[in-house]
Amino acid sequence: MANDFAVSVDVAATPDAAWALAGDPVGITTWFAPVASAELIGDERHATMGNGAMLIEQLVDRDDAARRYSYVVRSGIPGLTSHRATIQVDSAVSGARVTWRQVATSDDPKYDIEKRLRGVMVAGLERMREILESGGSN
Repeated sequence: MANDFAVSVDVAATPDAAWALAGDPVGITTWFAPVASAELIGDERHATMGNGAMLIEQLVDRDDAARRYSYVVRSGIPGLTSHRATIQVDSAVSGARVTWRQVATSDDPKYDIEKRLRGVMVAGLERMREILESGGSN
C-alpha cells in the first residue's frame, strides 16, 4: 500500500509555460478529466467531479518562484483523515518536469491512495503534456 507517492511527466516546454498550466488551480479542468468544474473562493478550490461529487480543497504553500503549490482536501473524499497534494514544475533536459505528489492518511488500514489515484493522475499529466507540446490550451 502506498499513501505517499508521486508521478511525473517530462514535457518539451519551458518550465514557465508548464507552470502557467499546472499552477492555475482552476485550470485543472483543462488537463484533469475527473474534474468537471472548479471555482476558487478565497484560498479554497471547490471542484465538482464528473460524477457530481464536490471536493473542497484548501490551497496552501504556493511559491510561484519555485513553481510549486500544495492543497489539502477538506471534504469530499470518504475514508480520509488527511490528504495533501503538491504540484511542482522543475527544469528538465527536455524542458520541464511536472511532478504531482499525494500524501494521505486513513482510519482504514487497507486504504491505498496510490491504487485509487495513480492511473488518473498519470492520464492527467499525459494530457498536460499533450496540451503543452501542441502549443494549445485545451
